Amino acid sequence: PSIHPSIHPSSSTKLIHGGIRYLAQAFQSKIPPQELSDVFLNFRYNHEYMKIVQADMAERAYMIESAPFMTHPIPMMIPLYKWWEIPMMFLTGQLYDFIAGSRRAVPQSHYITRDEALYQFPTMNDRDPKGNPLKGGLVIYDGQQNDTRMNLYIAMTADQAGAACANHTEVLRLLTTGKPGEEGYRVCGAVVRDMLTGDEYEIRAKQVVNACGVFSDAVRRMAEPGVDDIMIAAPGTHLIFPDYASPEQMGMVWFTQDGRILYLLPWEGGTIAGTTDPGASEVTYEPKPTMAEIDFILDECNRVLKDPLDYSHVKSAWSGLRPLVKDPNAAPGDTKKLSRNHVINVTDGGLVTIAGGKWTTYRQMAEDAVDKCLEVTPELTDHAQSGCVTKELKLVGADRGGAVCHQNFDKVAVTLREEFGMEKETAQHLRNNYGTRALQLAMLAKSDKRLYSDLANKKGDGSRFFFNKIHPKHPQLEAEIVY
Repeated sequence: PSIHPSIHPSSSTKLIHGGIRYLAQAFQSKIPPQELSDVFLNFRYNHEYMKIVQADMAERAYMIESAPFMTHPIPMMIPLYKWWEIPMMFLTGQLYDFIAGSRRAVPQSHYITRDEALYQFPTMNDRDPKGNPLKGGLVIYDGQQNDTRMNLYIAMTADQAGAACANHTEVLRLLTTGKPGEEGYRVCGAVVRDMLTGDEYEIRAKQVVNACGVFSDAVRRMAEPGVDDIMIAAPGTHLIFPDYASPEQMGMVWFTQDGRILYLLPWEGGTIAGTTDPGASEVTYEPKPTMAEIDFILDECNRVLKDPLDYSHVKSAWSGLRPLVKDPNAAPGDTKKLSRNHVINVTDGGLVTIAGGKWTTYRQMAEDAVDKCLEVTPELTDHAQSGCVTKELKLVGADRGGAVCHQNFDKVAVTLREEFGMEKETAQHLRNNYGTRALQLAMLAKSDKRLYSDLANKKGDGSRFFFNKIHPKHPQLEAEIVY
């Protein structure tokens, strides 16, 4: 079996990105530069960061193409307030695109003038805190996704391919043969508990994979008591502001004063702002944002926005935990020098742990983990029918056979409006979140009288048909819960 964590996948920034900060760190020992002289004084080349960007760019393209109904390119503006930032950031954007190669999957980055920048992002401040006037902006593109649904569709696609998937299931202990340290000791499964029913049962396997993110060390200790921890939980705080904090079709990204990256992005009728927090966090199922980080995000947003944000603008806040792997050469507590790449660890008993990485590289992580399993347990090669095929695999809902809409998912939205009488906003919501399966959902909703209303007009000349919404101000339908 492959053991996965139960921490919320929805705690991310919703981005599918190549790592613009990693690209900066490949050439600068300290970011962001405050003066032109800093660019030259801090110049260095670190090929490790460049390799991460190259790998991330390749996986960015795959992830966007794997669920094209749900993923889409998102433009993000980097505001430029100093003249020397214009050529520097323009070259950065060109290099970002060049690394992506022909399979870029998003439009090219480009420079825009001051007037165009203020037109595209009218809430942006035309001066920085030091009084420097806005010179222009660099617009770069990455991908945006519904991370919770992406996680679900990956599991559903695996299920279609023959995997047996179980949710709400807790690992109590590992099944083993022999004792740790002895010849013949082997991890051969797990004892699990159904968290909904309380039932306990065994799952036996020739190879066990530990893919538990920040909880990986707990499972590693089940296989090898006393093994050194390798994981660091890096918290990431995110806030939701009203939609007017950012334009509907443009985000913003910039370097914070302490060298992190902060994103301000349109999301589901609101604006999401977030970054990775400094230092390490306690490993918990319910991480909570601190007031210090909420204040930090508000202060950073107010550096670039002309209309100040305060607590009254925060509609919600959450914190997620990013699994980072310890770098023996890093200073204690410095998450920026911990590994952003994934690593594979094999503990006593043949337990394969895949750790680190990020959302964008999940496919490559899975491929590398399976390759390691074949190495650790050679008899598994007898069951391998081919090499890895996931680079071209599309997820459920993506019209994989082309029979429904020929990959033109706007046809799905049109069908929902014309044949099922849905409002434009609801049809677009279903198209973006379900792909071709939105049509199944619509048929389900129309066949169940509890999920729609058919009200007589006051004039008595017919009736008005509409699907029941969860809330009248939002496009989500009651039928989605049933589906």
